[in-house]
Amino acid sequence: RSRIDIPYNKSWIKIADAAKGVPVKGVAFGGDRGISRVEFSSDDGESWDEAKIDYPGTKLTWVLWSFNWAPDDDVDDYTLVVRATDGEGKVQEFEEDRAFTSGITGFHKVIVHIFA
Repeated sequence: RSRIDIPYNKSWIKIADAAKGVPVKGVAFGGDRGISRVEFSSDDGESWDEAKIDYPGTKLTWVLWSFNWAPDDDVDDYTLVVRATDGEGKVQEFEEDRAFTSGITGFHKVIVHIFA
C-alpha cells in the first residue's frame, strides 16, 4: 500500500550532503478507501513522522508523498520505512501474515548508508 521510491535501497549519501536534508519520496494506494495519511520512519519503525501528501489524487489513484529527512550527525546505516493510513483510518500493518487475496501488508524498507 505504500513504498519509498527515492532514495534507492542501499544508497550511499555523504554526511555533508545529508546535513542539507535528504528528500524521501514515494507513493501510497488505498484502493477505493483512498489515503488520508502517510508516515515516515528513519529508525526501522520505532518512531514515526507525518509525511507531506504532495498529490492526493482520487480514491482509485496513487498518492504522491514526500518527506525532507534530516539524519542524525552520525555516520551510520539507517532503515527508512513508510506506512499509510487509508480513508477509513486503517493503518498499514507491519506483519505480512494475510492471504494474497486479502490485500498487501508489511512495510516497505530502504537501507541508506551515511558516510564521511
